[in-house]
Amino acid sequence: MKRLCLVASLLVASALSVTAARAYDRQPFTGLYFGLNAGYSWQDATGTFGPANQPVNLSGLDLNGGVVGAQLGYNAQWDWFMLGVEGDAMAHVDDNSVVTPNGALLSADSSYLASIRGRIGVVIYNWLLFGTAGVGFSDTKFTETTPNLTFNGSLRQRETGAVYGGGVEWAFIHGVTLRGEYLHFDVGSTTAIPANPVTGAVAGNSIQFSDVDVARAALSISLNP
Repeated sequence: MKRLCLVASLLVASALSVTAARAYDRQPFTGLYFGLNAGYSWQDATGTFGPANQPVNLSGLDLNGGVVGAQLGYNAQWDWFMLGVEGDAMAHVDDNSVVTPNGALLSADSSYLASIRGRIGVVIYNWLLFGTAGVGFSDTKFTETTPNLTFNGSLRQRETGAVYGGGVEWAFIHGVTLRGEYLHFDVGSTTAIPANPVTGAVAGNSIQFSDVDVARAALSISLNP
C-alpha cells in the first residue's frame, strides 16, 4: 500500500509539473527583458579626397565589421500573437583606413548604431517569428591624421532614419530566449569634406556612407519576478 501511495504521489506530482510547464510555455514571450547582442554589420563608403591630379578613392573606407551591444524591451503576448517594443544600442569594433600620396592617414569608424522599434510576431509553441520597424540612429566619423604635421582633423556624421527587419526567437529555458535577426538602417548620407579642419581637402571633395545592414544573435533574460 505504501508503495502504491508513493507511486500515485509521484504520478500526481509529475502531472502537476507538466501542467505547470505547459501553462508557462503558453506565454514564453511576455514581460520586460534585458539582453546582449553580437553580430556583423555592412556599410560601404565612396567619395574622393584631395586635388584632381592626385585624388584618393575613399571606397577603401568601408565599415564592414563586428558589432556588440545590448537591448531592453517589453513584450505582450495573447495566445499566438505577440506585440512589443525594444530599444537597443551597438558599438562597432572595427575601422578601416587608406593612405594619401603625401603620407596622411584617412580613416573611418562608426561610433554607434541604435534604434527604438516596435515588434510584432507569431508564437508557435516556444518559437517566435517576428517583424520589426522603427527609428534608427548612427554616428560615423571621418578622420585625417598627418604624422609629419602632428595634425588630426575629423568630420562627424550623425544620422537618423528608418530601421526595419525581422527574425526568429526561441525560448529554450524558463525566462531566457535566443534569437537571430536582420536589421536594415536607412541612415546613408553624403557630406562635403571642408578644407578646414581637414587639410588636403579641396572644393568638391566628399564622403558618402551607405545604409547599414546588420545580422546578429541576441540573448535576452526576463526581468519579471
